[in-house]
Order: sequence, then C-alpha cells, then structure tokens
Amino acid sequence: MGKLKATILSLSVVTVMAGAAVGPALGVIGQYFSETDPLLIKFIITLPSLCIILTSFIFNAVVKRFSSRKIAMTGMVLYIAGGVGAAFANGIFILLGFRVVLGIGVGLIMPLSTGLLGYYFDRSEQSRLMGYSVAMNNLGGIIATVLSGILAAIRWQYTFATYLLGFVVLALVMLFLPRAELSRKGKALGMDTLRVILPYVSAMFLTMVAFFIVPSSFSMIASGAGLAPTSAVGWIMAIQNFIAFVSGMLMSRIIKKAGKAARFLTSGAMVLGFLGLSFTGSILLTVLGLIGVGFSMGTVVPTLNAQIALRVEKDQITSAMAVMSGMLYLGQFLSPILIGGIQSLLRLQGAQAPYYIAMALSALLCVSFIGIRISDDQKA
Repeated sequence: MGKLKATILSLSVVTVMAGAAVGPALGVIGQYFSETDPLLIKFIITLPSLCIILTSFIFNAVVKRFSSRKIAMTGMVLYIAGGVGAAFANGIFILLGFRVVLGIGVGLIMPLSTGLLGYYFDRSEQSRLMGYSVAMNNLGGIIATVLSGILAAIRWQYTFATYLLGFVVLALVMLFLPRAELSRKGKALGMDTLRVILPYVSAMFLTMVAFFIVPSSFSMIASGAGLAPTSAVGWIMAIQNFIAFVSGMLMSRIIKKAGKAARFLTSGAMVLGFLGLSFTGSILLTVLGLIGVGFSMGTVVPTLNAQIALRVEKDQITSAMAVMSGMLYLGQFLSPILIGGIQSLLRLQGAQAPYYIAMALSALLCVSFIGIRISDDQKA
C-alpha cells in the first residue's frame, strides 16, 4: 500500500478512538464521579460528537484558507492534547472541557479521512478504499478498547494514555501528506447536491443513533449485570470492532456476492445483533450480538460513504463528507438523549430497554433502505 493511502487511512484509525478509548472505562469513571448525573458521564463519550458537528459547519470555510496538510496537523495536535489532557482532570467539567478540544480535533480530521480518498483516487478504487477506511476505524477501536480496558482496571486516568498513539499518525501526516490546496478547486454544496445526499446522510444518522448505544451503555450495562469484570469489558467490546474491521476489508466482496440484498442483509444483522445483546445474562448471546452489530457497522457505513463520493463532483467530496461526518456525530451525540427520552416516554424498565429501542431503530433503518437508490458503481 502506498505511503499516501496509508497516511490517509491512518486518520481513520484515530477518529473512532475518540469514543472507543473511553467506552470500557465509563463504568469505572461513573463510580469515581458517583455523585454526578449519569447523563454527564455519558457525555464523556458523546460531547466530542457535538464539537465535531459544530466543526463540520465551518469546515468548508477552513479548507478555503488552509491546505489539507495543515488542517490534518492541527486536528492531530488538538486530538492529542484533548485526549491525553483529560487524564489530569480533577473534576467532571474539566474532563468534559478536554473532550471538547478532542472533538474539535476530530472534526478537522474526519472529513479528510474519507474525503481525501475520493479526492486523490479514481472512482474504481473508492468503494474498496471506503471499506478499508471503516476497517481502519475499527482497527483503532480494537486497539483502543483493549488498551482502555486493561488501563482502566489499574486506574481510570490511565485510560487516556491511549490517545498518545496519535503521535504516530501526526508523524505520518507531517512526512507523507501533500499540501493540497482543496479550496482552489472546492466549492460550496448547492441545494440540489444536498437533496441528492439527504437520503444517505439521514440513513447514517439513524445508524449512529442505534449503534452508539453500545459504546455509551455497554460497559455500564455489562458491569451492572455482572457479565464480566472491568478488565474484560474492553476485550469483549473489541469483538465488535474486530468483526467490523474484517467486514470492512471484505465489503466489496460481500456486496458483489449479495447484490441488492446486501443493504438489507447488513442492516438486518444490526437488528439481530441488538436482540442478542438484550440477553444481558448470557455471555454467548452478548458476543453473538456484538458480532451482528459489528458486521453491520463494517458494511453499512462504507456503503453510505461510497455513495456520497460517487454522487457529488470531485471538488465537492470533502465538503460533502463534512456534512456526512456532521450527521454521523449528531447521531452519536443525540443517541443517549433520544434513547433515554424514548425509554422514559414508553416507561420501559430494565437494563435491556436501550437494546430493545436500538432493535426498533435498526428495523426502521432496514425499511429506509428500500427508498435509497444505489449507483451502478456499487450495487448493494
């Protein structure tokens, strides 16, 4: 793999770590801040998503003034500072402040991690590379969740040392990422283009609302149910990331074999995955559930990203991906709020309730794919 491809894909490794590096430690952090509102504890994972959304609104203006290399370097510096800095927080609001810095960094990195694949490489490669991008997302998730689980068992502050891995990516960016002036060719997205991408960004939003129940709630649900000790939660959660990594690498083959049924196969796997997770007393069904959700995430996300890249002009790809990133992280940020609101509205009780709601949302996603047109360049 060329140095440029490896460098761009390395950006995908660190983006998912924004939340994955903290997920396994959330139960321990919640115990440390025992007098804090549980929603604030969940914000440790979801607050960066809000900052990423806000950053996506100004991303088009940013690329008009700075090269992709400067944007990526700035994003990585903020990523490392916000990620590692949280280890030194002695209060929940200071910790959340560092998460804001982290979120701004990821907001600069995320559109480049997918948009530059469309900018530098031919459309014949884009579908495969989008699958690789999601695979790298989940490789980062595997590394982060395993390290986080081990470090959290020692002391929760050590969890944030995981973000030191960002120095490796920063070095790659400095050495191999060209100083592309995207602004010279880039232009704002018109209403016609926004209408074209709306079904795909909407599907991404729904996918993230359902999926993000796992990183935001799994650790606390598993710990509360006595499913596994804190040190093992990271390893269990890594199963999902591993499956998403493998399915992302094989996405093109899966889509080719399944044809138009692939979109329903992948979203249906999420429904079955949350069904398995709802059996909180069974480690076997929990693992099977994580496999189902991981398979779905490894295929649905790159399929939607690839469709965006195929449907907009080349000089609009990074701006379109900023919109997609904004909706992706809006889904993540609103996930605990929406799920909690639905749970209260329907008066659902029990630890399994979030998984039941996610199952229903996944079924809605499956139905929504009926109305999404797939380009001949990527049948699914």
